[in-house]
Amino acid sequence: CFGPAYEFMFIVETELRRRKIRDRVPMTFVTAEPYIGHLGLDGVGDTKGLLESEMRNHHIKWMTSSRVKKVEAGVMTVEEINEDGSVKATKELPFGFSMMLPPFRGVAAIRGIDGLTNPRGFVIVDKHQRNPKYPEIFAIGVCVAIPPMGPTPVPCGVPKTGFMTEAMA
Repeated sequence: CFGPAYEFMFIVETELRRRKIRDRVPMTFVTAEPYIGHLGLDGVGDTKGLLESEMRNHHIKWMTSSRVKKVEAGVMTVEEINEDGSVKATKELPFGFSMMLPPFRGVAAIRGIDGLTNPRGFVIVDKHQRNPKYPEIFAIGVCVAIPPMGPTPVPCGVPKTGFMTEAMA
C-alpha cells in the first residue's frame, strides 16, 4: 500500500517547515511505482498530476520504478529499473533519516505451500474465494492474492484496502 508512504512524506515535510529547517533538509521519495500517484491502482483520477504538483511545490524529488539494493549507515543504494526489468541506473542517496515500507508478505505458516499461495505468500482464490488446488480452503481479506492492475518494471501490488472488498464482491 503506497498511500502511507506519501502521507508520511508530507507529515515529515510539514514538521520540518514548522521547525524552520526544511531548507536544510533535501527530500527524495523512492518508489516502486512506475509513476508518482500510481498507488498500485494505475492511478486514481488525477493522482499523478496532483501528487507531482504538490511534491514540486514542496521541493521533494522523486525516483520511480526503483528498488532499494542496500542500506548502509548514511547511504541508500537505489536501482532505477527499465521497462524490460533491466537496471537503468544505480544511485547512492545519502541520508540522515529515512523511512522504508517493506513489501507485504503472507504469513510464514502457509507461505511456500505449492498451489495454495503465490510467491509472496498470499492465498490464491477463484471467483468463489476458494483455492483451486485445495477446494476445501476458502480465503478472504488481506491474505488473498489479488492480481496487479498490469505489469510494471518493479512489481506493484494492489493495495489491500477498500479496493480488495470490491474485487472480491
